[in-house]
Amino acid sequence: GSGSEVNISGGSVGIAFTARSGSVVNISGGLVNFGFLASSDTVVNISDGIVGNGFTTVGEVNISGGDIRGGIDALGGSTVSISGGDLGTDFDAFNESETHLFGSNFVLDGVPLDSLTIDEALTIVDRDVTLTGLLADGSPFSFDLNSTFDGTGSNDFFSNGATLTVTLVPAAGDIILGDVDQDGAVTFSDIPQFIQVLTTGVFLEQADCNQDGELNFADIPAFIEILTAG
Repeated sequence: GSGSEVNISGGSVGIAFTARSGSVVNISGGLVNFGFLASSDTVVNISDGIVGNGFTTVGEVNISGGDIRGGIDALGGSTVSISGGDLGTDFDAFNESETHLFGSNFVLDGVPLDSLTIDEALTIVDRDVTLTGLLADGSPFSFDLNSTFDGTGSNDFFSNGATLTVTLVPAAGDIILGDVDQDGAVTFSDIPQFIQVLTTGVFLEQADCNQDGELNFADIPAFIEILTAG
């Protein structure tokens, strides 16, 4: 119903499941079968589980894991943010939709996007080319940015009027020296955590800024250098 919160962690949800306006759906397991519609002003969070064919959204979708077997139809007004999971074979982004990809190793039309800055989104305006990369959880993806919709359900479609961005974040398992609060960037917010780590003596690789295998006051100059370089 409208304004409700639904948590799905197992079992199977049958056909024609509709998340009505104002509702929140959290999927962490189980199977959401054919015909899942997320209406406007809804939020769908997918961290695990399986979403079958016919997933259509007009709302906000956040995907960090799971298996989107039938792809996604992102209609106008929707926002889809993807940092993990298996995205299936058919992603359709229609006019006035937004798709935001978070990961690394992005390659557009065979050219690596190797000048990206962590946490700064780059808008992709190219169409009729292929975009590949690794999502933040390490899952590979490949989108054919076809500008023409063929309706077959087997080809990706990204309208020229759809927004598509890629944002570089540390790949799964990556260590960023100085990123003591582990938010993917070295900023002034790391200073309190850096001081705390030094005083507790608990080893944290991100705080070993001079990479000598020890945490002590000798790491302070290296931390300041990393912090101010950004």
